[in-house]
Amino acid sequence: MTDEERPAARVWAEAKDAMYREACRILRNRPDAEDAVMDAMERIVKNESKFSGLGCNDSVALAVIYVRNTAIDLYRENQKRPLPVEELPTDPLSRLSPEDIAAANDGAGRLLALIGIMPPSYRDVLLLRVRFDYGTGEIAALLGLERGTVRTRLSRAKSWLKEHGKEWYGKDEEF
Repeated sequence: MTDEERPAARVWAEAKDAMYREACRILRNRPDAEDAVMDAMERIVKNESKFSGLGCNDSVALAVIYVRNTAIDLYRENQKRPLPVEELPTDPLSRLSPEDIAAANDGAGRLLALIGIMPPSYRDVLLLRVRFDYGTGEIAALLGLERGTVRTRLSRAKSWLKEHGKEWYGKDEEF
């Protein structure tokens, strides 16, 4: 296998821009963002087998999760400013474009739209569990959390989806 065929090289080619944007969003300075992306790539190389069977979109999504958590860890180490907390909008639709709302006309589209506006801490554990089929222990190790915290976040993610799904689509409609 040549270097270009390795999963880590493919991830770098496909996800470097998205990884850098996510690190910049969290760290708000270029040098720290570059460090976070390189640290995340180091972790990706060590866990290359997790990326070998994934398609482009899944690879990018997983790489962004890696860099998000690496950037948060770096941010906490630096203790420069409080970690930005995303406030939930009072109306879940307020963060979606009209095109996104129109595209969410079936059950899967609705679910994906809701996951897109879910708080990142819930979204990460939910995607790692459901989309990437990681176990609770693997998610805990990847995100640097306790197993109980992972289970709690999964439970809260499910509750969040139920609550906002009913608000968004009506209590009578099947979600």
